[in-house]
Amino acid sequence: MPELTFHDLPLLLTENEKIKYDIHAEVNRYKENTHPRGWEILEGIRIYLEDEHFLIEAPIQDDSFGGFIRSTNTSKFICYINTNQPRIYQHFTLAHELYHVITRQGISEAIHMVKAGLDDDLDERKADYFASVLLMEENTVRSFYKNLKDEEEFIKIIKAVFRFKVPFKAVLIRLYELNLLKWETLEELFDQKVDLKEAFQDLGLDPSVIEKSNVVVFNRLHSLMKKNGLPPAADDANQKMLEDVKAYFSRIRKDEE
Repeated sequence: MPELTFHDLPLLLTENEKIKYDIHAEVNRYKENTHPRGWEILEGIRIYLEDEHFLIEAPIQDDSFGGFIRSTNTSKFICYINTNQPRIYQHFTLAHELYHVITRQGISEAIHMVKAGLDDDLDERKADYFASVLLMEENTVRSFYKNLKDEEEFIKIIKAVFRFKVPFKAVLIRLYELNLLKWETLEELFDQKVDLKEAFQDLGLDPSVIEKSNVVVFNRLHSLMKKNGLPPAADDANQKMLEDVKAYFSRIRKDEE
């Protein structure tokens, strides 16, 4: 499914309005009851998924593939992040997957695929909106954006991408929903091909958040499975599941060669 365009926005914004109160309540529950104490949002999400589930990271050469969630024979999930994506997309995928994991909603198949960036599928809207609200907390966004005085709108938006470490289009939507961005500006910029690397260079911003990390992390999954021992039958099943996941990545790499 293609990434969102400006044409999709009226429906998306209408759906966001319908689910707003439920999602804000879910975000508050997560922050109050689940998020690791003392950690910033992104770091805390990663720690929670590592400690309570199985988080793996590896690069796949597919611009549309953000990651997947794999069920296991326990209450734990395997959450995969495609590290061949720019970090801003990895961050959004991480928060998107968090929603599915903590609510158990929208995971009807053994492997639930997650697209990079924003998705216009209604089934994924709650997860995307959850990620947006969690990563761009309203009061923080308002304070940050309003303090960027006497700067061009485009520059302020680029600085917001840098500050909140999320995709350009996600920032545009969040700013508009918080009445910080005019509809005309949203229309002008939403389908525009923005060279973030050039924009970051022009402003002297560290480009690492818009670069790919390409890290490969499987060891954490091995150690967690050893730490959380199961009865032999279940443990054997999980080992088989792990081999299936590894085989999946092996096939992908061969296809890319």
